[in-house]
Amino acid sequence: MKPLRIVLHWLSISFVIFIVSADNPCDSEEGRLSCGQCIKQNPNCAWCSDPHSTVGSRCQQRSFFTDATCNANYIYAPVTEMKISPQTLPIESRQGDKIIQLEPQQVVLRMKAGETLTVPFKYLHKSMPGRPPLTDFQIQTSAWEKTGAQLEFMINCNGAEIKGNKCSGISEGQVIEWKIKVTLNQCMNSGDIAISIGVIGYQSVSAIFITPLCGCDCEKLQRQEKNSVLCHQHGNLICGQCVCDATRGGSKCECPLASYGVKTAAELEDKCREQPGAQVCNGKGVCRCGQCECDRKIATVGGKFCQCDHDSCPRGANGKLCSGNGVCDCGTCKCEDGYSKEDCSCKSDDAQCIESGMLCNNHGKCECGKCVCHETYSGRYCGSEEKVNRGIIIGCLKMNHKVKSINEI
Repeated sequence: MKPLRIVLHWLSISFVIFIVSADNPCDSEEGRLSCGQCIKQNPNCAWCSDPHSTVGSRCQQRSFFTDATCNANYIYAPVTEMKISPQTLPIESRQGDKIIQLEPQQVVLRMKAGETLTVPFKYLHKSMPGRPPLTDFQIQTSAWEKTGAQLEFMINCNGAEIKGNKCSGISEGQVIEWKIKVTLNQCMNSGDIAISIGVIGYQSVSAIFITPLCGCDCEKLQRQEKNSVLCHQHGNLICGQCVCDATRGGSKCECPLASYGVKTAAELEDKCREQPGAQVCNGKGVCRCGQCECDRKIATVGGKFCQCDHDSCPRGANGKLCSGNGVCDCGTCKCEDGYSKEDCSCKSDDAQCIESGMLCNNHGKCECGKCVCHETYSGRYCGSEEKVNRGIIIGCLKMNHKVKSINEI
C-alpha cells in the first residue's frame, strides 16, 4: 500500500458539554500569563495577540472580543477538528490479493484539552483461512493511558449499542459499525499522540493521530520580538504581551520596580489587590504601576481598587438614587446640604416646625420638616399635652397595694 497522502475533509464533530460558572472561565490569573496557558483553561478560551489592544485581559472567551477590543486578525482561537484521508479504502475493496476489512485506515485529530471527538469505524468480519472461525469481535489498541488522552468504545452489536470493546455472536461476512470517543483530558509535553487501532483476528491496523492544541505559534522563539520598543526596550513582546526584564513591571514594562519600593512585578501588581488573593482591581480595571485604573466603560465603578459600585445606594420613594438629593459614593449616599437620612429623602427644614418662635414648642424635635413630639405631647407643633387622670391610676394602685401615697406617683 502506498503511503497515504492526506487530503483532508470534514467529518462530524461532537463536543463535551461544559458547565460554565457565571465567572469568566478564561480570565484567570493563570490564563493571563501567556497564550499557551490561556487556551488550556477552557475549550472556549481565545487569546488576543494584538500589541495595541487595551483589553484588560488578553485571555477571554472568543465571543468577548470585538473590533474595538482586539483586531480580528490577532485572535488565536484554535479549533478542534477531525480529518480523514480521502484515500482511505472502503471495506470489501481489494488491495492486491487482500480484502480491506477495516476503515478508515488513518484519522487525524486536532484537539484542545477537555474536548471530545467521536471517530466512526466499520469492520467486515472474515475468518482467516486455515483457522477456526471467530464468533467474537474485539477491538485492540496500542497503549494510550499515559498520553493524556482517553478512549471509550461503543459497538453496534447485533442491533444494540453497547459500551466496551467486545461483541459476541457475530457471523461470517457481518459488517460491524463501532465508534471511539476520544477525549483529550490534559496537555502533556510529549508532542503528538499516535494510537494504533485493530481487531483481533485481522492483521492490519488503523491509526489515530492526535495533535494537542496546547500551545501557540506566537510563543516560538523566532516569533518573539526581543527588547521591543513597545515594551520600553525592557522586555520581549510575546504574543502581543510584554514579558519584562526582572527590574521592570507594568503591561508595557514602563514601571521601574525600585521606584515603587518593590522587588518583583508580582509585588507591584499586589498593590492593586484589595486583599491578598483578590482579583487585580477586583476584575474591573487594570493595574498601572501599582495603581488601579478602573474600566471607563463601566461608569458606576470606582474606588482605589475599583471595589465601589456607585449604583448600589438606596433609592427614595421617587425611584432615584439617594432620592435625587445626593450622590452615591461607594454604596453610601452623600446628601446635599439640607437633606439627611440613608436615602437623602429627609429635608432638613426647621422652619416647618416653628410656632410662636419655638421649635416644636420645646416639646419635640424637627425631623424631615415635621415635629416628632416627646411623650405625652401631640399636635403638629407638639402644643397639646395629653394629661392623664392621676386619680384613677392612684385608686388602682392602692387596690393592688402598690403605693401608699400620691407622692409615689
